[in-house]
Amino acid sequence: MNESEIGRNYKDGEIICREGDEARSMYVIRSGKVDIIKNSSAGELKLTTLGKGDIFGEMSFFDHMPRSATARAVGETVILSIDKKGFFAKAANDPSIAFNILEGMSRRIRSLNDELARYKKDSGLIY
Repeated sequence: MNESEIGRNYKDGEIICREGDEARSMYVIRSGKVDIIKNSSAGELKLTTLGKGDIFGEMSFFDHMPRSATARAVGETVILSIDKKGFFAKAANDPSIAFNILEGMSRRIRSLNDELARYKKDSGLIY
């Protein structure tokens, strides 16, 4: 770990990053779990629960848009925060790091596409 990577312990229910916040880093779960939550007029909607080794916060990290969801620790959780300087330095030395992130993002997009297709089929929006 270097100055571009910061490890931190989070307690159960503690917010790691909040929907709408500016992104300065992305995160890797070292241990524990993280709920990804979207706020709506109906209240909180849990999108998914991530675990050890999962990466989150990468969308805003790359597209410079505000955080699209809130991340909240589930139980005792250890998170590694990586800033842009640290990420690009690591990716320059080991391009597989960037590939692994893209692979994970592709899996999530594929899963969301499947979920959207099921929703449309179940609601009669497609035939």
